[in-house]
Amino acid sequence: MFSVLFETFPGKVLLRPRALEMLQYGTDEGIIIDRLVTEAPKSGGEPYQVPLEKLIVDLFANKNPMLFKGDFPSAIEMMFSKYRIDQVAMLHYAQRRNKVKAVFGFFRDQTTRELLVQ
Repeated sequence: MFSVLFETFPGKVLLRPRALEMLQYGTDEGIIIDRLVTEAPKSGGEPYQVPLEKLIVDLFANKNPMLFKGDFPSAIEMMFSKYRIDQVAMLHYAQRRNKVKAVFGFFRDQTTRELLVQ
């Protein structure tokens, strides 16, 4: 699969890049390939869409987040104010990624959102 993408989109595909590689070679239209976690929340049948529950947990689990940590509170507050977030799915995925303390501690300490699950 990587070779097909690499041939189709030359210069735009990064395979499991580190932060420095993303800064040097990443582009706005680039494609990043990384390992997937099993039992991740699914989008509602829409291809190429990531559920917000997965995106929130991945912010804390990925070594190379797409946001600065200082932007997390406002981004998460905006997500919760505009969309319905399935907190049970988010908790289940956080457990799979071993990030329950990080995610739910962050919500408790740095956001105004009251979580219904824990």
